[in-house]
Amino acid sequence: MESSRVNSTGGERDGNTTEENLSPAEMYRRGESRLQLSQFQPDIHRALDKQLFRFPTGLDVETLDSSFAMLSLRQQNPLLDNRWTNRSSLQQNHQGINGGGDVGGGGWSLPPQREVDLQQMMNHYFQRTSSTLNDYVNGGSYGQSSVSQDVPDLSRGRDYGFGSWRSNEGFVNPSSLSLENERMGPIALLAKDPKSTLVLQEKIDEGSKETIDVIFNDVISSIYELMEHPFASQVLQKLMHECSSQQISHIIDVITLNQLGFVKMCIDPVGTRSIQSLLSCLHSEEQILRLVGAVSVGILAFTRSNGAKHVIMQCFNQFPPSLNRDLIEVLVQNCFVLAIDQHGCCMLQQCLGTGCEVLTKRLIREIIASALRLCVNNFGNYVVQYVVELNDPNVTILLVQQLFGNYARLSRNKYGSHVVQKFLKIHYIDHSMIVYDLLKDIDTLLVDPFGNYVIQTAWFVCEDVLRVILMRHIERNKPLMRCNKFGKKVLDKLNL
Repeated sequence: MESSRVNSTGGERDGNTTEENLSPAEMYRRGESRLQLSQFQPDIHRALDKQLFRFPTGLDVETLDSSFAMLSLRQQNPLLDNRWTNRSSLQQNHQGINGGGDVGGGGWSLPPQREVDLQQMMNHYFQRTSSTLNDYVNGGSYGQSSVSQDVPDLSRGRDYGFGSWRSNEGFVNPSSLSLENERMGPIALLAKDPKSTLVLQEKIDEGSKETIDVIFNDVISSIYELMEHPFASQVLQKLMHECSSQQISHIIDVITLNQLGFVKMCIDPVGTRSIQSLLSCLHSEEQILRLVGAVSVGILAFTRSNGAKHVIMQCFNQFPPSLNRDLIEVLVQNCFVLAIDQHGCCMLQQCLGTGCEVLTKRLIREIIASALRLCVNNFGNYVVQYVVELNDPNVTILLVQQLFGNYARLSRNKYGSHVVQKFLKIHYIDHSMIVYDLLKDIDTLLVDPFGNYVIQTAWFVCEDVLRVILMRHIERNKPLMRCNKFGKKVLDKLNL
């Protein structure tokens, strides 16, 4: 009996009836339906390709199967274009599709998952680092690493292909390096690795001149980046101590070619240590003059960096004034600019304490000439006070004389008042000259927010004759001082 069930999609009968029992009209409709299905078959294949290649490599098999179920068809030909591997599927007896996975059947399979544990991957790599470096330094090639000896270059699968996590393993395939690393040699890349850098440092300590030359020739083209790298800089610092004079000159040529880049390197927290190491490795006066000249160009920029200040200090501590003449000239010409800068004033004080007499005398001469402007500056006043603390009577007396006639004005200034108090506490100068200058504006100073401290200091350091004169002015202004909080401080301090 013919089945009476109806297909939910097309309204046709189920396929239980045979074609012999169909009427001519029904057979015509059946043939037309088949023709339409065959016409749409290429579109279905195109839809399959779109669905197949839109999946990221990290999807699992269940997600892929569910997507194929949505297409309502099954792929009959598993040998599609292999877009993930260069490995021959027929030669390797692999039947996986679009993933090259080691699957034995003819079903769909994905490529190996990329989400490999990072620690396991790095351990796998570093087990080969030492032997790889040994082979290279001894004349071998990175391309013959034991990692890939059994895998031809053009027949490697995704594990060894471009962009894979194993592409740099043992440096088996230089074309797989990123754009950033293409301009670097293999040793330069090893120097940037926290573990490989230790191997390189051991090779430098134990290596011969040929080993030093091999490493030097590989890293010199990337020396800018390596000198600022936290791990590679350690290799370079050790390497520079083993370099010949010609190689040191080559390094100076490269790093001073771009003056802006050199200044940035000196300011960089890591790069400044590399420059300091280079300064200790110079062999000739010509090298010293060239590097010191490059340092002198960036003086103003170096005031912003504590590390760069150490570069300047090392130049003065390590080289004689005759070799530091360019640096001295720049410091003297920019003395005032440096003195009023937050960081420059500190560097200037360090320069005064280097023990270089030529530099110290010229800087002091400039400081005395600009003393009035420096005293009222929030940073410059520290430079003036530092000169006083050098305890050179001749210099201090010159400073006191330079400021004569301006002590009342300085006493009313927040920063200048500290300098005046510093002068009053020095025992070997004539305090009367400063006190008489203060008496010109004593009425204002007694109630001034800053001047009152100067008067208090003058009271305790001056002689009896000057103290009597001060007392007369205080008694005359006592009613006003009692109504002013700063005047009260003077009265309380003097017990009046």
